Amino acid sequence: MVGQEVAKKILRRSFEENRLAQSYLFYGPSGVGKEMAAFELAQALNCTGVEAPCGACSQCQKTVSFNHPDLHYVFPVPHPSGESDKKKLAEEIAELLARKAEKPYLSLDFDRPVAITIDDIRVLQSKLSLQPYQGKKKAVIIIRPEAMTTEAANAFLKTLEEPSPTTNFILVCDKPNALLSTILSRCQKIRFMRLDRAEVVQNLEERHGLDPAQARMLASLSQGSLGQALEMMDLDLLEERRMAGDLLRAGLEKRYAEMMEAIDLATGEKGRPQRVLEMMSAIALEAIHPEPQASPEVLSLARLLTGPQLNRITANMELARTALSRNVTPRLCLMAACSPDIIKEEL
Repeated sequence: MVGQEVAKKILRRSFEENRLAQSYLFYGPSGVGKEMAAFELAQALNCTGVEAPCGACSQCQKTVSFNHPDLHYVFPVPHPSGESDKKKLAEEIAELLARKAEKPYLSLDFDRPVAITIDDIRVLQSKLSLQPYQGKKKAVIIIRPEAMTTEAANAFLKTLEEPSPTTNFILVCDKPNALLSTILSRCQKIRFMRLDRAEVVQNLEERHGLDPAQARMLASLSQGSLGQALEMMDLDLLEERRMAGDLLRAGLEKRYAEMMEAIDLATGEKGRPQRVLEMMSAIALEAIHPEPQASPEVLSLARLLTGPQLNRITANMELARTALSRNVTPRLCLMAACSPDIIKEEL
């Protein structure tokens, strides 16, 4: 786990002094190490190595490969309409978990609505009624607990109220305010912060072999989320950066037909509007104080606009970024970001 020294210090001390809480809430932005920390703690609970978690013993290996019978990994999933759909879903989940075992930073995404339902919690409760099968403890990792239905949350609360001494719960959450206050009150909260840009760059270069320019671009786009940076490694980001530069220039030069064509292309793929918007913002910020070795699109933009104009553009982009995070239509957000004629109030 990269960074997060405060969180690691708290957990390490609690583990060494045998004072682990029964229930934890790891919260903070996505991709900053919350889930990695949850798995390291789950490994430590049953590790048979000299220093836990060793990562090498059979208990540790089974935990990170989702094969440990005392690890219960709960996350939001679609819910099937019939038996045939149920079988397909089981195969899809198995494939996703196999990929995640190889690349732990991957998100478990589905192309349809997901939830943690009362049935999911009942299955968990049934498993927790038994004693640990192989290890000393059972570890329950719940991803996005805010996705529980009301029924599921109330049922889970009862489990937290009467915990087994052989079970530890770790809730991994981006939005803790969406949880029931009664669930929050029963968890020890550990906050995870965005990573420093330098930490992300160093990890990408040293552990994943990226060249410095690509590492810096990914670190900038991910805004302190190493997980998001790793998920973007296989994308053609240079092409998307070119698209962002062309889109920004088309808007500023009021070539609206070209601008809308580029926006349609940018919004045609999941996740791309956010990346293109971040790239546009990065280009504009670089253009305010361009370095001699800056890219052609940055130098061109710096010559085209004055400092106050660029400052106003970056402010508009921040507004568009906020709107996009609140599920405003990506098309409208990109229009507002690259065209000074779009009225802010529309967002």
